[in-house]
Amino acid sequence: MLNLVLLAVTFLIATPSLILLFKLPKKQARLIHILSVILFLVYLVRLFSYDTINQTFNLFLVDIETRINASDTWLFSPFLTFTMIVLRWFSVILVAWIFVAVIYPLKHLKLLIGSLGVITSVLNIILFSSHAIALQNSTELTLRSGQFIVEIALVFSISLLYLISNRSLLKELKQPKTWAAIGLILLGSLAALMPQTLFINLFGNYGAIPKKFNVEHLILILLPVGLSVVIYFIAKNKTQEQREAVILFMAVAMVFQYFYMRRPGLAALPLHLCNTAVILIFLAVTFKIKSFFYFAYFANVIGAIGGIVLPNYEADLYTLTVIHFVYNHTNALIIPILAVSLGVFEKPKLKSMYQAILVFIAYFIAMVFLNAWFNNYTETDYFFAYSNFLPKMLGITKVRSSYIYNYIYKDMTFTFYWLFQLIYFLTFIFLMFVSWYVYDASYQAIYQRRALKGRQLQMKMDKKMLMFALSGRTLKDRMNEEYKHMIQIKNFSKRYGKSKNYAVKDFSLEVGPGEIFGFLGPNGAGKSTTIKSMVGIQSITEGEIYLDGYSIKSQPIEAKLQMGYVSDNHAVYEKLTGREYIHYVADLYQVDKALRDERLESLLVKLNLKHAIDNEVKSYSHGMKQKLVVIASLIHEPSIWILDEPLTGLDPTSAYQIKESMREHAEKGNIVFFSSHVIEVVEKICTKIAVINQGKLIGVYEVAKLREEGVSLETLYFQG
Repeated sequence: MLNLVLLAVTFLIATPSLILLFKLPKKQARLIHILSVILFLVYLVRLFSYDTINQTFNLFLVDIETRINASDTWLFSPFLTFTMIVLRWFSVILVAWIFVAVIYPLKHLKLLIGSLGVITSVLNIILFSSHAIALQNSTELTLRSGQFIVEIALVFSISLLYLISNRSLLKELKQPKTWAAIGLILLGSLAALMPQTLFINLFGNYGAIPKKFNVEHLILILLPVGLSVVIYFIAKNKTQEQREAVILFMAVAMVFQYFYMRRPGLAALPLHLCNTAVILIFLAVTFKIKSFFYFAYFANVIGAIGGIVLPNYEADLYTLTVIHFVYNHTNALIIPILAVSLGVFEKPKLKSMYQAILVFIAYFIAMVFLNAWFNNYTETDYFFAYSNFLPKMLGITKVRSSYIYNYIYKDMTFTFYWLFQLIYFLTFIFLMFVSWYVYDASYQAIYQRRALKGRQLQMKMDKKMLMFALSGRTLKDRMNEEYKHMIQIKNFSKRYGKSKNYAVKDFSLEVGPGEIFGFLGPNGAGKSTTIKSMVGIQSITEGEIYLDGYSIKSQPIEAKLQMGYVSDNHAVYEKLTGREYIHYVADLYQVDKALRDERLESLLVKLNLKHAIDNEVKSYSHGMKQKLVVIASLIHEPSIWILDEPLTGLDPTSAYQIKESMREHAEKGNIVFFSSHVIEVVEKICTKIAVINQGKLIGVYEVAKLREEGVSLETLYFQG
C-alpha cells in the first residue's frame, strides 16, 4: 500500500516537472530551486518532529537499551538493516547537497545529485515498506511515513531534473580529476552526515567514557584540530565559490546532526551557547549575516573549546549522547575558524569583537533570567550558569552557594547565584579578548607565511624567466650588453597599490658614462619614485630599468652591485660607530679589507670626517651623517652613483665637499645621477639634465647648449 502511495506521489511531482523542463528549458534552474526549497522545508519538519534513525537498529546481538545479547532485537536481517542505514545516510546527504546546489550550483555537485539521487531514490522506493516499519513499527500511512514519501518523491524528481538538464556533464566522468573530486566530496559528506548511532549499531558499546583526559578524550580533543587542518589544506586552493560551498555544506550538516536527537521540554530548547551556534552559523553562512557570524566566531568557539575539554556527559564513547556531543561541539569550533581561514568571511576587526561582546552580554543576561524562570517548572541550565556543574568542576562551590539572591514573583522564585554568575561572565569576556589576540597572531603568522611562499614562488619564476632571457649565459652576465656603462630606463611606469593614478607614467631616459646627470622637478613630480625604483627599493609597475646592462627587475643583486645610493633621509644604524657602519656596507659589497681601508682613508680626508669616524653615529650632526652615507655609497667604487636630494639641509662646506666628490667620480668615467629641486646646484655641476613634472618627462637637455642659447633652467623648470 505505502509503496503504491509513494509511486503515485513521485509520479505527480516528477511528471509535471519533466514537462516544464522540456517546455520551458530556460526556467529549469528556477524549477529545480523551487522543488529544492520545498524538499528542505519538508525535511526540516520531519527532522524537528521525529528521531531521524531509530536507535534500536542493530546488526549484532546487542540490545542497546538493556545492553544484553538478544537476537530478537533485530528488526531485519543484518544485510537489509545495513542497506537501509546506508540508504538513509545517502538520503540525508542528498537533501544537504540539493540545498547547497541552490546557492552554489557546482558541476560536480550537480553530477552527484543527478546520478546518486536517482539510484538512492529508486532503492528507497523498493524498500519503503521496510523503512516504514523501522520508522514507526507499522506499514500504515501516517504523518511520519507521509513526510518520508514526499521527501523521496522530491529527491527523485530533483535528481532526475539534474540528470537530464546536465547530461553533458556525464562526459567528464572519463577524466580522472572528476573522479578524484567526486571521491573527495563523497568522503567529506559521509563523514559530516554519518548516522550518529552507526558505531553503536555496528559494534555495540566501546567500553570507555571519553573523559578526564584519558586516551579517548584526548583523541576527541585533537579531532577538531586535525579536521581543521585537513579541510583547510584541501579547500584552500579551490575557487571562492567552492570554498563557500564547503562551509555552507558544513553548516547544513551541523543543523541536521544537531536535530538528529530529540530533546523534549524546556530544557531541550537550543539555548546553550554551542546549541545557539547551530542556528546562528547556519543563518550567518546562508544569508551572509556578519553579526551572527562574528558572535559565533568569538563566543561560540570558546564555548565549544570548553565543552570539548570539560565535557558534561557520563556515557560510553559509541553512544548517541557522546557522538552527538562531539559532532555539535566540533562543528561549532571549526566552522567559524575555517570560514575566516578560507576567506568566506573576512578577518574580523577589533570592532567586530566589541559587537560580539555586546551580543554576548544580551545573551548571558537572557540565559541567567530564563534559568531562574524556567527552573520553577523543570530543571534547566542554559550555558551552565545555574547548576553546580562548573563550580564543582572548578572547585568554587562555596562561591555559588554563599552568594544567592532570591526574588519572588506570583508564586515563582527567581534564584540568582550572582557572584558566581558575575565571575563566570567576566571570565568569558576575558577569554573573548584572549581569543582576539590569539586569532590575530595566528592569522598574521599565516598571512606572513603565505606572503613568503608567494615571494619564493615569484623568485623561482623570475629566475626561470631570467635564464630564458640570458639564453645560456650565466646569472652574472649582463641582460643587455648594449647598455654597458649606462643607465637605461625604458617605458617605466609606477602605480602605488590599487590606485588608478600613476605616480610616473611611460618614462624613458638614457644616461651615458662620465656624465653628471641632474634630475630636476618640483616636489611630488616623481623624482624620488623613479629613483627608488631604479635602486630596487620599490617594484616597477611597467617597463624596465637597466644599470650597467643589468636589469633591476630580474637581476637585482647584480644591478645593485654596480651602483652606490645616497637616499634623501640618510638612514643609518645609529648605535654603530662610523667605521663599523662603513665596514658593514663594504662587507655587503664584498670589498677586500686592504682596499676598503685605502678608500676609506682617502674619503675621510676628502670629506673631513676622520675626527669622528670612531664615534657612534647617533652623535653625528645631519651633515656628518650625510657624509657618512656618501662614503658608504662610494666604498666599492660603483660605476653608477645615484643620489636623491643629497644637498638638502647641508652647510656650504659640506655641500661643496659632496659636489666635488661628484665631479671627481664622473671624471673617472662613472655616471653620477642625482635629483634636486634646487636649480642653481644643477646648473653649476651638471653636464645634462632631465626635467620631470606630474610623473611625465618634459625633456632632456645639455647644460652647455642651454647656456649658449641663453635659456635658463628656471624657465624650463616652470614651463614644465
